[in-house]
Amino acid sequence: MTNINYDYIENYLRDIIEVEDEKLLEMEKYAEANHVPIIERETEEFIKFLISITKPKKILELGTAIGYSSISFAKFSKNIKRIDSVEIRSDMVEIANKNIEESHLSDIIYVYESDAYEFLEDLEDKYDMIFIDAAKGQYEKYFNSALKNLNDKGIIICDNVLFKGMVAEDDLIIRRKKTIVKRLRTFLSDVSKDDRFISSIIPIGDGVLLVRRKDEED
Repeated sequence: MTNINYDYIENYLRDIIEVEDEKLLEMEKYAEANHVPIIERETEEFIKFLISITKPKKILELGTAIGYSSISFAKFSKNIKRIDSVEIRSDMVEIANKNIEESHLSDIIYVYESDAYEFLEDLEDKYDMIFIDAAKGQYEKYFNSALKNLNDKGIIICDNVLFKGMVAEDDLIIRRKKTIVKRLRTFLSDVSKDDRFISSIIPIGDGVLLVRRKDEED
């Protein structure tokens, strides 16, 4: 469990979400058996809801893992024409590419083996949605670098920002995670106080941060 909601609430939310896609179920079981972190079901459904509203055509994902999120989003929306996903681990890249190919999405999802920040430094493309789910201690660095790649009406989504509740409650902090928690707290505070953005932290899954630029109507 994530420690940011009561267990019975998480269990209820996950139980009412039906996953009928056999490939996604297979990937979910693989992730659980091999201790690979993938998006929580309730967070997945929430982001799919956002996709249905914003209708992004081009998505950037930082943190591919086995490709679960990208595949889920691409299967959900026909509006999505391209997902560029970045993963630093070569073993995960190999598994993700296999899953993408088996899902017949190789013409939509492209996986790049790279450090996320280094990839962003040279990236010039623009995206309607940027999904950050890589090294938690580097979120502020990723966010600041990715802003140049976000379309004017685009949104940035950061997953796991409450970090198993440790960001919100000192008693939950594991000693070796103190630096990550400190950096996440700084990042969330900086974003919430920045007049350029409208942001919201949603306490589902392991905590989701939503950010978009303010426009003239705000």
